[in-house]
Amino acid sequence: MLNNILEISQRSNKNGRVPIKIALLKIHDDPKETNKNGIHWKKEYVLNAIDSVKGMPLCCEFASEDKSCPLGHGLTGEVVDSNGVHEPVFENSEVVGTFEKAEIETIKDINGDEIEALCGYGYLYYQRYPKLVDWVRKGFAVGEVCTSIEIMGLKENDNKIIYENGYNENMRSPMIYSFSGCALLSISPSDDAAVVLEISQRKTTNKEEKKNMEFNKKEFEEVLKSTLAEINSEKKSHDDEVSELNNKITELNSQIEAKDADIAARDTQIAELNAKVEQMEKDMKKKDDEKEDLEKEVTKAKASEKLSEIEAALKDFSDEEKEVAKEDIKKLKDEINACKKKSELNNVTSEINSIKSKICMNIVAKQKQAESEARISEQNSEETKIEDIFSEVCSEKYVDDDEEVNIF
Repeated sequence: MLNNILEISQRSNKNGRVPIKIALLKIHDDPKETNKNGIHWKKEYVLNAIDSVKGMPLCCEFASEDKSCPLGHGLTGEVVDSNGVHEPVFENSEVVGTFEKAEIETIKDINGDEIEALCGYGYLYYQRYPKLVDWVRKGFAVGEVCTSIEIMGLKENDNKIIYENGYNENMRSPMIYSFSGCALLSISPSDDAAVVLEISQRKTTNKEEKKNMEFNKKEFEEVLKSTLAEINSEKKSHDDEVSELNNKITELNSQIEAKDADIAARDTQIAELNAKVEQMEKDMKKKDDEKEDLEKEVTKAKASEKLSEIEAALKDFSDEEKEVAKEDIKKLKDEINACKKKSELNNVTSEINSIKSKICMNIVAKQKQAESEARISEQNSEETKIEDIFSEVCSEKYVDDDEEVNIF
């Protein structure tokens, strides 16, 4: 079973109409499943007739003069046109709304199970029936509003509904038909998904028509008296039923008022809790802001400390010695100044050590180069001294060729 009213607006639109969504009927997947009236709704045939929902009236037979509570369909009988085709009439009902479209959707019944249903989208005339709309809204809140879909045959079939495999009281599937109306109900539904009123009257035979034409005035009066007596009897029964329904409605209204009071109390509690949560969020934000400011100050102090650490670490080096790591030093200082979190300064000491190592390595390299150049210079000097040692030995005394030389 499901709640027939799926949605209803809490306010009317600019045209004085209240949008409403109604589950018109349940689509049966199980080929043996029917509603309580023995009707099996096949998706294929529902889709064939779905366009007839557009413009379909939403009706109500009122149970009270203030037009606040629905009763049934308001069916009063039928009329026969000139071709002998029977047409049902609902003279005890009023059109209180209209449907604009319908769609097959997957919805949940009251047990939480997903089912396919034909859902009608339309509106109620709030300006003309404000008490009825209020009644529907209250019933919707507690899931106690029923609806009843009305179908009838097509004109080409003399308004007769065509059933798949023929008519069977216990199991029948309407095949060729159209949706002709939907009524709001307060009586117990005979269909778990939506109450359905079938309108399929047989065409009278020529013999029956002839018999009807032979009614004389006396017979007509007798039939009229009998009918009036039956109507009066039904009216008394109807009045008793209305009284019982009104009592039930009064009881339900009391329950609704109690629920409304409980909801109001809960709303107050929720508002108080929301206020506390809002204040807590403000306090937390204030503390977060204070924490952020403190972290900025700590980071700033830590950065200053790290900059001092750089200066202390490099103070023993000359500007010339630091030239080799000039770009690294500048980059490190820029990174320290750009840091926004203390944790980002954790690796500064290791980077300072890397810079010192680079400077020291360059100094050592220069020293080694200087020592190497000194050794080369010294070697060159020694070679020059060796040559001077043999200079006298190698010197010759030149004499004239004409002079005699005594080697002894």
